[in-house]
Amino acid sequence: MSRYLAIDLGGTKTAVCVGTADGTLIAHGRMPTDADAPPEGWLNRLSALVQEVAGQAGCAVADLESVGLAVPGPMSVKQGMVLEPPNMPAWRNVPIRDWVAELTRLPVHINNDANAAGLAEYSFGEFKGTPDLVYLTMSTGVGGGIISGGQLIQGANDLGGEVGHIVLNPDGPPCPCGQRGCFEMYCGGRNVIHQVRGRLAPGAASLILEESGGSADGITISAIARAAGRGDALAQEFWDAYVERLAQGIGLLAMCVNPSVVVLGTVAIHLGDVLLKPLRERLSRYAWRPAIASLTIRPSALGPQIGELGALAVALPRG
Repeated sequence: MSRYLAIDLGGTKTAVCVGTADGTLIAHGRMPTDADAPPEGWLNRLSALVQEVAGQAGCAVADLESVGLAVPGPMSVKQGMVLEPPNMPAWRNVPIRDWVAELTRLPVHINNDANAAGLAEYSFGEFKGTPDLVYLTMSTGVGGGIISGGQLIQGANDLGGEVGHIVLNPDGPPCPCGQRGCFEMYCGGRNVIHQVRGRLAPGAASLILEESGGSADGITISAIARAAGRGDALAQEFWDAYVERLAQGIGLLAMCVNPSVVVLGTVAIHLGDVLLKPLRERLSRYAWRPAIASLTIRPSALGPQIGELGALAVALPRG
């Protein structure tokens, strides 16, 4: 059976796996990315980890078919480069595809991490093979991978699926991308949590803090949702805005892409129907009834390995 090398590059850690075309991960390892250091040091450490993981899989690197690279955006598929990821200050215009090709002597395929996750859902997930599918990352930020007619929407310069920066309100809060009122400003965990912390009065009793272990450092979207369910007014304000803007963003996708499935990442996995029930109830404000009637919304079933599975999906041959 053919085996593939998968490399999932993140701002904090890099995961390396060997897997098969059915999504089975045979061997894996991790190392810190050390995003503040020159990326050449990362490459040297990667070389040792690739050899180690191949050894765990009982093969040589030369026995593998190809490499899949999942990397943070912005990036260029055509150039095989990591351009300017905001959380990796030392990584500017890094020719990572060529570096990994020279290291492994294998064909290397590259895509951004959200597109890779969309490919993982299409290749291995609960809705495997669904020709019109959208995957939304719902953790620190908001990103997307869009499959339409069985093909990943890449876009003219690899910006297909950058749904986190669809403007939902041009008078909304400023986004680091330079726009205002982006989807990610309303539904990205980092931004929502930052806004909640800014509204918490010093020393005030709050169910948000109680649900977060007593510390503002422990606030999560799930903690806000739980506090809202217990009647905390500030939590209810933010939770209501979160669900409303998520419905707006998915409604836009429903009308533009008309998917049959939207798969949601982290937050939906933790909250299930606490999120999905009110989300479905609000969709009719933002999309036509036929688009909603044909749309299934589910949490991802791939769990914490979706990053590695995304890189594996990028490695696979496609017709």
